[in-house]
Amino acid sequence: MANEREVQEKLAILQQLQGEAETLQRRIVELELLSNEYKRTIETLEFFESIEAGVEALMSLGGGIFAYVDIKNCKKILVDVGSGVVIEREVKDAIEFIKKRKSDVEENIQKLTQMLRQVAQQAASIQEELAKLIQKEKEGQNVQNP
Repeated sequence: MANEREVQEKLAILQQLQGEAETLQRRIVELELLSNEYKRTIETLEFFESIEAGVEALMSLGGGIFAYVDIKNCKKILVDVGSGVVIEREVKDAIEFIKKRKSDVEENIQKLTQMLRQVAQQAASIQEELAKLIQKEKEGQNVQNP
């Protein structure tokens, strides 16, 4: 009877760990998407830095809609620095700002990946313990019912 309760407890822990692992995996995917977006932004800004004013370009308006725009000033851009605050920066400064954000995101990905490994190790350990408990239970039943 005590063995059955222990099995139930371990199963509950295992389910909790699986939930944690799924949450961590989702967050890692979200951060990887953000890192890729930052990478594309850096590439775009580096290209933007190389063009001259007065160039016509396509600007994405969202939802697959684009507009032709004339670029009048390609040396300064507006950067969202958080909390709804937007400031004007030189393109090279904006590139460094986005690189820092990308670096922070990648650091968080590494931390979450490490946490996911630890959760997976804990889950594997619990599974081993469950297998031993189940085996012990079977052996006990075989002794009682020869």
